[in-house]
Amino acid sequence: MKEDRLRMKWLVFVFSMGGIASCLLLSFLLINEESTVMLVVFNLLFASLIFPLDGTSTRKAYLLLMGNFIGLFWNYLFSLLAYVGIFYLGEYFKALYIILSPFANLVWIVSFWSMSLANLSNSKNRKLGITVDN
Repeated sequence: MKEDRLRMKWLVFVFSMGGIASCLLLSFLLINEESTVMLVVFNLLFASLIFPLDGTSTRKAYLLLMGNFIGLFWNYLFSLLAYVGIFYLGEYFKALYIILSPFANLVWIVSFWSMSLANLSNSKNRKLGITVDN
């Protein structure tokens, strides 16, 4: 039984890493290089800040995979906004896009990071049998 759980954890971990690699490839092929760089930065920050914390590696891998899907979707929508803005407002919108893009990416990265911390904290409290009432 313990061996099956270990296999399942490794299967989930490998599946998550494959999903992350596919998100990076899709962002490079479908959106632009800037979105790929932002996803790589997110992965590096997440791995260096979240993985050393308490919690199962399976949960952290799921969170990282979910963050990559959210980042891919966010960057796709933001690139569509840029195309529409350039179409209607002209070339001046490119300068605005260059200025706003890092801040817009920062919004989803910080938001998802804080939700991940709350999720890991919630799992730790659940293991201890602590209930938090508001």
